[in-house]
Amino acid sequence: MARSFPSMAAGLQFDEAAEPLSPRLARCATRTESPLAKDEGRAIISSSLADSARLNPADESIMVAVIGSARLNPPDPRCTLAERVGRVIGARGWSLVTGGYGGLMAVASQAAAEAGGTVIGLPMRGWHSLTPNPWNHELRWSDTYPERLGHLLATDAVVALDGGIGTLSEAMTVWAALQTQEGTADLIFVGAAWRPVLQALALHLVVDNDDFARVTTCADPEATAVHIAGARSRKRPPAQPRG
Repeated sequence: MARSFPSMAAGLQFDEAAEPLSPRLARCATRTESPLAKDEGRAIISSSLADSARLNPADESIMVAVIGSARLNPPDPRCTLAERVGRVIGARGWSLVTGGYGGLMAVASQAAAEAGGTVIGLPMRGWHSLTPNPWNHELRWSDTYPERLGHLLATDAVVALDGGIGTLSEAMTVWAALQTQEGTADLIFVGAAWRPVLQALALHLVVDNDDFARVTTCADPEATAVHIAGARSRKRPPAQPRG
């Protein structure tokens, strides 16, 4: 089920599917109270994404980036979510874009390839100690990290799975671009691990309701796909510099 992030003061809510982080973004059909709302005395209302968005036919032009830890490998249970996400992307005939290396990237890549999708890797020429995983159909090499991030920002959606500093920095780069640049990829946080991270942003940084209205959280890969498929018909808050 989808979720959304309500007002900053009200806190963040997590149901089990694809929901945006603010009342302005569609979410799964539930009304729940956020962890922070109990303290603030406010409730967060979710609207059903599944009811409002219908999966479009396979569109091979859609490119979905999946970012996640290169350090997590089977049998780590967090690999299961990566496999499910990769499979649902590949089954729709979409292109999966990853960093091109191991860990969750390889898990998602294998699942997407075996489901019939095209897998694109974004390896770095200077990373001589690493070898791209064998599930890539295409490699788009970069000489610099900004060049690599440019490929990431050129996708239609970015799905953030469990990860570390690299995953966090890439997600924040996309989020920052969503604030200022029209046409930036959708950013979807998938998995329970993001809950405390996003709550911390809401509590301790200068992040407001308008910022959270630009991103989505989702626990269910199928709901993630529904969200991505319907993204082109949804309106976002205007992107413009605020500083």
